[in-house]
Amino acid sequence: MLIGNWSLGGLDGKRRLGGADEMMLKTRGWYWKAHGDEYQRFRVEELPQFCGWDLLLSLVEECENIPYYETSRLIRLTEEERAEVRRRLVMRDQALIATAFETGGRISEVLALRCGNFEVAEDRIIVRDMPVVKRWRKLREEVEVWRGEGDPEPGLRYHFLPKYGGWVRRRFMTEGIKDRRNVLEIPTFEPLTPYIIQWLKWFKEDDYLFPSYGKPGNPPITPTRAYQIVRGLGERLGLQKWDEYGNLLNRHVCNHWFRSQRASQLASEYGFREWELRVWFSWKSEAMASRYARLAPADLFSRMSLGKIKYGR
Repeated sequence: MLIGNWSLGGLDGKRRLGGADEMMLKTRGWYWKAHGDEYQRFRVEELPQFCGWDLLLSLVEECENIPYYETSRLIRLTEEERAEVRRRLVMRDQALIATAFETGGRISEVLALRCGNFEVAEDRIIVRDMPVVKRWRKLREEVEVWRGEGDPEPGLRYHFLPKYGGWVRRRFMTEGIKDRRNVLEIPTFEPLTPYIIQWLKWFKEDDYLFPSYGKPGNPPITPTRAYQIVRGLGERLGLQKWDEYGNLLNRHVCNHWFRSQRASQLASEYGFREWELRVWFSWKSEAMASRYARLAPADLFSRMSLGKIKYGR
């Protein structure tokens, strides 16, 4: 099954230096090096089109086939207890997929949600105080000047600055900024909302919505575990295409994919423009909103009506 144009433009977490055969590693930890292609930036003409509600529902329904406890040797659980735990895990994963898409949040923001963040009204789900994770304040900058012989190796992340008369490596000391998204109102007629509403019934107000039942206190699952769940669903549905050497040929389903799909859906189906996308996602800059707004139909003629013009004759 092919969904839009998911061709990879990255080089497995590396970037090629200008005209050379050398490679420079990204320096964002093992997860970035392993999955850096998930965050490949698209040009406007390459933005992923909305995959459609049918595919999203297929991903949610595929959660039923996750092999929880099929080969487990836990001796403290009866068959009935094991079946009940598995049912809870499947419902959790279905709600995770639904919430990741419906809110359009980064996976760390979605996993931080508690039951108290949600209010279910007759025609909408209201999400309040959803955290914003990816915002930082620069405290200071440290500059290290290269003192070795010759030019530094590319992997050491030095770059030449005339201001210092040589090769330097810069480090930024930052701290996170605690922020909250605008209030979200999700219409209940959207096909994924029943999975969220059903899952909310199991929790108290202060409970995390996506707990890890194997840990004391049921903290939320990690982003890595969420990635394993999501990627497994995509593989079982045949969304990944591999070549004979085991290289991924198309863009696979990942945590951040649901965020871009929500932006595409809001623009293409609801006609959200730049300022509306900025309000929904609480984006500070216009750059990201303008990229997705290109997918929205202009629909300019419907905005022109006789009642809006004034003339004296």
